[in-house]
Amino acid sequence: MTIYRETGMYALSHTLTRTPSGDLLVTFQRAPYSAKPHHEHPLFNIQACRSSDEGRTWSGPHLVTADPLGGVMDRGVHTLADGSIFLHASCNELIPAEDTDHGKNWISRAGKPFWVRSHDDGHTWSDPVRFPPLPDATWGDPAQHSGVCRSGLLALPDGRLLMPSKATDKPDGAFPCFGMLRISRDMGATWEYGGRIAEDPIAHFSEPTIHRTPSGRILVLFRCHPSTLGPEIVREQGFDQPFAQDPQFVGRLLVLVYSDDDGETWSPWQPTRIHGSPGHMLGLRDGRIFLTVGTRWEGQRGCSVRILDPEGSDMDTAPELVISGDGRSPDCGYPWSAELEDGRVLVVFWHHYEDDHRGIEAAVVEEV
Repeated sequence: MTIYRETGMYALSHTLTRTPSGDLLVTFQRAPYSAKPHHEHPLFNIQACRSSDEGRTWSGPHLVTADPLGGVMDRGVHTLADGSIFLHASCNELIPAEDTDHGKNWISRAGKPFWVRSHDDGHTWSDPVRFPPLPDATWGDPAQHSGVCRSGLLALPDGRLLMPSKATDKPDGAFPCFGMLRISRDMGATWEYGGRIAEDPIAHFSEPTIHRTPSGRILVLFRCHPSTLGPEIVREQGFDQPFAQDPQFVGRLLVLVYSDDDGETWSPWQPTRIHGSPGHMLGLRDGRIFLTVGTRWEGQRGCSVRILDPEGSDMDTAPELVISGDGRSPDCGYPWSAELEDGRVLVVFWHHYEDDHRGIEAAVVEEV
């Protein structure tokens, strides 16, 4: 099904959330179409489409929020135990160019992340609140994302919220970024730094997804750009199909870190056999993990799913089911999913159409 597609508009970076009332809410950023990819458009705001019938029909788009300083970038959206919906986002600032008269010329640059919250099922939202700076990272321009990016959020039994993200300590904002953690002890009202949880002098980490298994192990899967490690990892994994030479396959995979003490300490990062990016983990009602990933190489531009055992121990061996594979370019995928009342699973993904527009599509996995 198509959730949002509009001529003259460019949509991307969606999320899928079950609201406190039971509705399904898809948020995405939107800006005018300019005939080429533009992930950092200074006019990006956040729109949402809603379904009150388990995804059979969807409303038209409506405004969620906009950054008063510029354009919104990646985000995560989550329904919390207190009945609120929490949205965190990175952004770009829009500033006037030097020596410009009457605001004629403007510059878009990396900004500082913010969060908003809804207490009425996602119909109205608070004003943006900026996250605090990180003690060991470059904050704001020129560091894209600045410690918050498209990611999951985990509520622990003790009430803490864990939000994995990415950051860089390079003064010029350059790669590689390290994986890091934010912690809230008051349901997202304030945030503290939880330290680095994935770091490498070569590999770059971003766009994490997080899940807690029945045993209490916390899994975090980061999107990884392995740089010069990529061909070595592919060789060790034994991939020999033609697509294993595609840079979009070699240069993008999911890597795992885990914690067995509720986020106090973390394992070393390790590559998985899951190529593409980014990933999303959904805990099913029966305890299994519904793991989706964006796929970007020639002949498979879209997203796929693996259904894992409750502990995720078969992550590297679980069969892969292709959800979508006919995107026009590697700029596609980014799946998020939600379990429907009847046990089927709705997968929402970003699609690049043949007319060069981008929009938000979805598919239902009938039997899980």
